[in-house]
Amino acid sequence: MSIDKFFPLLSLIILCNYSLNAQDENVIYNDTLTKNLFQIKKDYSKRIFESTYYTIQIYFGSLDEADSILNDFKENFKDIKTDLIFETPNYKVRIGEYKNIDTASSKLEGIRRIYPGSFIIKLSEL
Repeated sequence: MSIDKFFPLLSLIILCNYSLNAQDENVIYNDTLTKNLFQIKKDYSKRIFESTYYTIQIYFGSLDEADSILNDFKENFKDIKTDLIFETPNYKVRIGEYKNIDTASSKLEGIRRIYPGSFIIKLSEL
């Protein structure tokens, strides 16, 4: 094998075996302001995650129809939390509180058979 082919091959092997780290996992902060800001950001992100959830809206419209659908849903699905919400000019019937979108989607598949206009909403309590 000639030196012209051997040198690039050797360089490639060495480069592939060399561990490249872009960031150090153990960052040490000497600045108290940086520490405080980082902690505030962590706390805020945690609060956002804990307060965010998914719900399914099965109806919006008049009060009479919303009340009828709410009562019908409560009879058929006793174990799922239901809410009647007023947001001008409509009343909304929302059901369930799910932390995971996959869980909400699986519930939505069954709910859509009875309430075809149902959809998932992402909400936050903040």
